[in-house]
Amino acid sequence: MLDMLFGGDAFQAVTAALNAAALRQQVIANNLANVNTPGYKRQAVSFESALQSALEIRHTPFAALDPHPISSIQPIVYTVNTTTDRTDGNNVDPESESVALAMNAIRYDALATAVSLQFTNLKTVINGR
Repeated sequence: MLDMLFGGDAFQAVTAALNAAALRQQVIANNLANVNTPGYKRQAVSFESALQSALEIRHTPFAALDPHPISSIQPIVYTVNTTTDRTDGNNVDPESESVALAMNAIRYDALATAVSLQFTNLKTVINGR
């Protein structure tokens, strides 16, 4: 019942994506902080493909068989072990990380706005205006 007040799957998907964006911001900041650490391998966050798969399952006849609600989908932090041209073994590219940081900030703002609008709409319904 409470899930329906907050938009059901849509609300869960947006809040899960918001949490993933917050984690991604921390991971990117950590990468930038370690740009000069010898041997450091950059980390990244995987989330969107798992969310997309879960949402696609919701629109099939097998949706009732899916034991994993959207709220259970969690972002995964993984290490990128690609080789690098740097002699110290570090594979962090500060320019790429800075672009990713800016893109993620825009994504986070958009998701936060979507959550805020859902609460504004709920408040409007409650107040009758």
